[in-house]
Amino acid sequence: MHELSISQSIAKTVLEKASEQEAKNILSVEIEIGELTFLNPEQVEFWLEEILKKTPAKDAKIQIRKIHSQLKCRDCQWQGKINTKDDPLYHTYFFTSHCPQCGSSSLKIRKGKECLVRKIRISR
Repeated sequence: MHELSISQSIAKTVLEKASEQEAKNILSVEIEIGELTFLNPEQVEFWLEEILKKTPAKDAKIQIRKIHSQLKCRDCQWQGKINTKDDPLYHTYFFTSHCPQCGSSSLKIRKGKECLVRKIRISR
């Protein structure tokens, strides 16, 4: 369950950045999660809400945007997204995908593996 550890890291970043800006309250947090991280956005939101209780972010609105994958085949130059399945076999570190056009496994991932805190709104 890596959603908990990722949520802990996100919370730490949010609280540190808000403290640097001398925030009294954190109003909202915008996060982007790539679909190839295989993080469950609902679980990340749940853990963030739990972790941020009793902090200046206790009432913060958490917004999570899913980033779809963008890949390019190094062999045939196909570009597009991979259709991930909601299947436990796809949620492993051994996940490999193949080009839907030529079958090559030589894919370059352009988007979909990110997990970013995009914006933090505060009040002073």
